[in-house]
Amino acid sequence: MKRIILLKIKLLYILLLVVIMFSCIKTTYCEENKLGLGLGWPYFGLKYNFSKRINSEFRWATGEGINVYAGRVYWNFYCDEKMKGFTGLEGGYIGFDTLEMEGNGYEGSVFLGGEYYLTKRLSLELDLSPAFIGLKSDDYRVSGVEFIANISIYYYFLGN
Repeated sequence: MKRIILLKIKLLYILLLVVIMFSCIKTTYCEENKLGLGLGWPYFGLKYNFSKRINSEFRWATGEGINVYAGRVYWNFYCDEKMKGFTGLEGGYIGFDTLEMEGNGYEGSVFLGGEYYLTKRLSLELDLSPAFIGLKSDDYRVSGVEFIANISIYYYFLGN
């Protein structure tokens, strides 16, 4: 368990180094794109960029009888024209119907990450977060904190 936590902390440090490393690259993509479709593992996202600093997203994750419907709000604390550094909040509903158990729950997290534009309309995003998850079924109730890493690719189809 301690090895997993140390590995996740190391991944966070690597993410911060990548954000700093790419901060010197200049092009013209950061605030031009407005609406994007994201594909991650195992989720789909629809992201809307309100401004250079504020974004929002709806995500749907699914797999093995588990569905998560989540909303995110992003604050871009760093934005050159090809790279974004962001933090934000996520909250969502979890429903599960597996072979052995059925129930629902919730999740909430604070995340930190970066988005790197490969082209004007295509970007890669990586974020890390400690997520509080609470689940319940008829017989059981569990809650706890899990560390989550998300990596995804976004295509922006509305914008300049």
